[in-house]
Amino acid sequence: MAFEDHIVNEVRKSRELILDQFKGDLDKFFKFIREEESKNHEKLASISPAKSTPQKVVE
Repeated sequence: MAFEDHIVNEVRKSRELILDQFKGDLDKFFKFIREEESKNHEKLASISPAKSTPQKVVE
């Protein structure tokens, strides 16, 4: 008896729907995503750059 993961199944189903919608053409899919992103002028996330800490030099 195999373990069934509902999240994995949902991701796989979504992938199949995307492939069907764009006829397997990932370039068209990413173009669609970029167009949708450009419609949303609201900033969705604010992530500041990570601060680096000085490294101790071992001699």
